[in-house]
Amino acid sequence: MIFSLRRLVALASLTIAVGGASAVRAAEKSDEDSTPVSVLIGDAVAEYDAGHFQEARALFRQAHEKSPTARTLRGIGMCSFELRDYVEAARALAASLRDQRRPLTAEQKRHAEALLARAHTFIGRFTVHVKPATASLFVDGHPAELEPDGVLLLPFGRHQLSLRCPSCSPAEKDEDVEVSGGEHKELELALAPSPPVTPPTASGDGAGAGAGASGGAGSQPGGGERDTSADRGHAHLWFMGAAVAAALGAGGSALWWRDQQHQLDLCQDAGPRCSSGQSTVQDRRNIAIGTTIGLGAAAVAGGIVAALLWPHAAEQPTPAAALACVPGDKTVTCAFRF
Repeated sequence: MIFSLRRLVALASLTIAVGGASAVRAAEKSDEDSTPVSVLIGDAVAEYDAGHFQEARALFRQAHEKSPTARTLRGIGMCSFELRDYVEAARALAASLRDQRRPLTAEQKRHAEALLARAHTFIGRFTVHVKPATASLFVDGHPAELEPDGVLLLPFGRHQLSLRCPSCSPAEKDEDVEVSGGEHKELELALAPSPPVTPPTASGDGAGAGAGASGGAGSQPGGGERDTSADRGHAHLWFMGAAVAAALGAGGSALWWRDQQHQLDLCQDAGPRCSSGQSTVQDRRNIAIGTTIGLGAAAVAGGIVAALLWPHAAEQPTPAAALACVPGDKTVTCAFRF
C-alpha cells in the first residue's frame, strides 16, 4: 500500500513536470510567432549595418509580411541593391515611392529615388507589344512578370522572350534579347491566328448543289476557284506543237512548190504547145510559194513564243524554231531548226 502511494506521487510529479515543460515550449513558440514588427525592423537594420544584406532582406521581408509599409519596401530595395539583385531593387524601391502606408519621409524619398535611378542603369526596361492580346509572354521559360506600368525589367545578359498562343500558327515565337543596362526599348512579338477550318460539305446535298450551280466557269465542284497554273505551265508545249505542225506543213507546201515549178519548167520547154496551161501552172506555183512562206513564218513565230514561255527552271533556254527554204534548179531545199 505504501509502495503504491509512492508510485502515484512520482507519476503525478512527472505529469506536472511534463505539462510545465510543454507550457513553456508553447509560450516560447508564441513569442517567436508574435515577434513585434519593430523588433524585426531593428534586427534588420542591425544586420544591414553589419553588411549582412541577405539576412537583413529576410528580416525586412518578414516585417513586410506582418505589416506592409513603404518603409519595409524601401528596406527590401536597399538590401536587394547591395546584393546586386537590381531587378528586385528597382521593383521594391518603385513600390516604396507609391505606397502610402507609413509613407517615406522627404529624406527617405530622395534616397529611394536616387537608388532607383542607379538601379535602372544596371537593368534593361522593355515595353513589349504582344499580338494577339490573348497570347502569353515568357522569359527564359518562365511567365513574364510585368510592372504596374506594363514594363518588363530584365537583368544583365542574354534572355529569350517567348510568345505562346495555342490558337495561332505557329503556336510559339522566340526572340533573343541582349541586355547591356540602362536601355529602354519597345519590342513587338506577333503571331498570326490559325486560319478557320471549313468542314467538308457532303456530296449530293442541297448546299453543295447550290454552290456548284452558282459557281462561275472558273470554279470547281468543291466551290473553289479552278487552278489555271497547270494550263499556263503547258502553254509552251502547245505553241511548240503548233510550230512543229506549221513547219511540217511548210515542208509539204515546199514539195508542192517544187512540183509546180517542175511543171512550169516543162511547160516553158514545150514552147507554144503549153502556152494555154502555163498561167494555170504558174498560179499554182505562186500559191505554193505563198503557203510555204506563210507556214514557215508561223512555225518561226510559234517557236519564239514557246521559247519565251518555256519554264524558268530549264537550264538552257530553248532556241526559237526556224525554217528556211531555198529553191534551186528544179529543186527546193528546206531546213528546219528547233
